[in-house]
Amino acid sequence: MKILIIDGNNLIHKIPKYRKLFKLNPESVQLSLLESVRLKLGTDEKLILFFDGFGNIKSKEIRFSGSLTADELIKKYIEENYTKQKITVVSSDTGITGLAKVCCCKIIKSEDFLKEIKSSEKEKRNINQLFLYDKEKPEKINKTEFEEFRKYFT
Repeated sequence: MKILIIDGNNLIHKIPKYRKLFKLNPESVQLSLLESVRLKLGTDEKLILFFDGFGNIKSKEIRFSGSLTADELIKKYIEENYTKQKITVVSSDTGITGLAKVCCCKIIKSEDFLKEIKSSEKEKRNINQLFLYDKEKPEKINKTEFEEFRKYFT
């Protein structure tokens, strides 16, 4: 089982649309990020998103740091689990990536992970979402066209 640890606040602040919305409604942004990342995951991967502070989201995949910082919680998790599990750390924070490197964890910068999410979102769309609409058929018809149509089909 592979574990994907994400510094949630670090990743959110790399996404312009999330960064703006985060100030207004942090919970919805956190859940949206969770769903975006879930699309990328394989069946043998477990996800843990770490966020600063307190939160009301009840999910085993999201952990809030409470009175600590998310960075401290991530470091503690890495130190306790790096010998037992394959850990991938997503963060651009040098304190976290430095420890992850020492503990032989795979490191992905937040910017690079963001590119991966965007590409996998395109791949996971269903056929209707990928369909490009053309202008072959007009959206509206004028009155004369309607009358002509009616003449032939009534």
